[in-house]
Amino acid sequence: MEPGPRARSNDRAVLQVLEDRPQLTRQQIVEATGLSRSTVADVVARMVSAGRLAESPSAPAGRGRPAQVLRLADPQGLLLGLAFGHNNLAVAVGDPSGQILRERAVDASVDHDPLKTLDLALQVSRELLQEEGSDLDDVAHVAAGMPGPLDHEGVLQIPSLLGNGQIMEPAKALRELFGRPVLTVNDTVLGAYGEMQVGAARGVDTFIFVKASHGVGAALIVGGKLHRGSTGLAGEIGHTRLSGATGRCRCGNVGCLETMSGIEGLARELPAPYGQDSLCRPSVGDPVVDRVITDAGRSVGATLAPICNLLNPSLIVTGGLLGSGHAEAFVKGMREGIDGSTQPAIARAVDVVPSALGIRVERVGAVLLARREALAASSQL
Repeated sequence: MEPGPRARSNDRAVLQVLEDRPQLTRQQIVEATGLSRSTVADVVARMVSAGRLAESPSAPAGRGRPAQVLRLADPQGLLLGLAFGHNNLAVAVGDPSGQILRERAVDASVDHDPLKTLDLALQVSRELLQEEGSDLDDVAHVAAGMPGPLDHEGVLQIPSLLGNGQIMEPAKALRELFGRPVLTVNDTVLGAYGEMQVGAARGVDTFIFVKASHGVGAALIVGGKLHRGSTGLAGEIGHTRLSGATGRCRCGNVGCLETMSGIEGLARELPAPYGQDSLCRPSVGDPVVDRVITDAGRSVGATLAPICNLLNPSLIVTGGLLGSGHAEAFVKGMREGIDGSTQPAIARAVDVVPSALGIRVERVGAVLLARREALAASSQL
C-alpha cells in the first residue's frame, strides 16, 4: 500500500534531517523533527526495510549496548565532482558514500577559454574513471562549481565571465558533454557544503564560508540550510563597492572588493620582484606578502560585518588560495575587520577559522553534493 500524504511528509522530514546531520540515533531524530517516538520508529523501520536508510552501532560511550545510528543509504553508482576556478580545475571521483577515490588538479582558465576547459574536465574525468576500471556510464550524478554568480536556473549572471558569455548555461553545457545528470552551483557553495558535512562547520547551524582567491565570494548557511536568496545570487560580497577603490571589476562596475582583495589586485600592491606567484603559493611566512594578505582579510572582514550584524553567525570559515594557503595572515586580518566594524557582542560570538579541508574543500563538497543529488533523483530526499 502506498503511504498517504502525512506518511510521505514524515518520511521527508526524517530524510532531510539525516541529509543535514548524518549518523543520528532515533531519539536525536525525534528531537530534530518534532515527530513522536512512535512515528519516528515507524518511519525508520519502513525505510530500513526498503533499503533507504542504513543503521550501525554508534561509538561506545560507557557501559551497555551502544545505540544504533542511522544514515541515508548510499546511491547506486559513482559520483563526480568538478571544481572550476578562475585559473584552475579540480576533478574528483567518489564512491557511493561520498569518499573520494581519485582526484586531480590542473591549471586551466574557465574564464579565458571555457569550452577548452570543459573539454579538459571531461578528459580528466574519463582518465580518473578509467583508473578505477569504470567509465561515465557508471556515474550516478555530477556536481560542478563555477567561479561566477548563477541563478536558481543555473544561468550565469555576469556575461563577461566564462569567455564573455560563450557559456551562459554551464549546467546545460556539461550535461550535453558528459551525458550525465549535472548540478551546477557557485564555487563557494561547494566549499560551504564540504565544510558543513565533513569539515570545520560540521554541526554548526549558522555560518559563512568565504572564498578568497582570484575572486572573493561567500556562501551563507542559515538554520542548517544554504541561503541563496530570491534569485540564487546571495553571497556575492566580492562585488561590494568600496569607498576610494577605483579598479575596474570583471562584473563591469568600478571599485569592487575583489579588485582590491583578490589575487590580481593584491599583486599590484607587492613590490618587485614579488608577483602573483607569491600569493598563489602556500605561505612561507614572508612579512611583505603577509602584510598585503592581512590587509585583504581586513577589507573582507569589514565587508562581512553588516552580514554578521544581520545573521549573527557563530562561525566564518575561510577558503581559497588566500583563505587557506595564507590562512594565518588572512584570518588575522578578517578578525580585525570584523571586530572593528561589527556590534561587539556579535563579533565576540563569531569564530573565524581556516577551512579544515584546505584547498581540497571544493572538490570534496562537489562529490558530497553529487551524492545528495543522486539520492534526490532516487526519491530518497
